Amino acid sequence: MENKEGAADVLGWKAEEAEALLRSSHWRVCIVSSAPPGRQPPEGPLRVIRQQTRGDAQVLTVCRVPDLYAEN
Repeated sequence: MENKEGAADVLGWKAEEAEALLRSSHWRVCIVSSAPPGRQPPEGPLRVIRQQTRGDAQVLTVCRVPDLYAEN
């Protein structure tokens, strides 16, 4: 699925996979990290929680999200 600017919709994706896909589609990518204030972020992969288009760039806000389905 694509957003209205024509970029792939990567909301919820792992950050590294989202970045790779967008770069392969010739978008510049800017990563902004977010974390809960005043405490350690949970263990887990960085995932895209917000995606914005600014000119020729995709701005991805990412945070650590517990991976409840990870193999132990």
